[in-house]
Amino acid sequence: MTPDEIIDPLRPMQHLSDTLRNTLHPHQGGARDIAPEIPILLETCRWMQGADPTAPILTRDLVSLCDYLDALADAEPEAILLADAPRIDRWCAAVIADLPVLVSLVTGHPRLRQGARTVTSPLVRIAPDRGWARTFSRYYRLGRPDQSVFTALLAEGRLHPGALRFDIPDLGGWT
Repeated sequence: MTPDEIIDPLRPMQHLSDTLRNTLHPHQGGARDIAPEIPILLETCRWMQGADPTAPILTRDLVSLCDYLDALADAEPEAILLADAPRIDRWCAAVIADLPVLVSLVTGHPRLRQGARTVTSPLVRIAPDRGWARTFSRYYRLGRPDQSVFTALLAEGRLHPGALRFDIPDLGGWT
């Protein structure tokens, strides 16, 4: 995936899910030619669900992955979930290893130190006008965007050299 393939920057995984569903269409011959990022997502999804991440990929697994991505993209966070969610500041959107992510500083994350510069799991949906983002693994509260964190991490060699930034519409909502 490249930034040009992202049809809706507020739901950047939608194109991937739609493309995968089309690949699975019976007239297309099944799941022979899937994008390279799909096995990575499937492994992560299986790991999160306590299943064997290395099991062979079956068509039903790909349908389940599409259903999972669509459910994440359609969900709205409950206030209590958002209140406890980590906060990302100085964030920007990027495509790294063919997947859309947020590059940011994070606070309140259960496994990362306060203020750590990080790359999120794949970005499924972002609602900048409501101050939140949903990645493959969790919700985040949005602070202010800032492209300089991407530039700094790229210059330091802490991002894949093929990483590319993409724009999220400025709808406000962050604090």
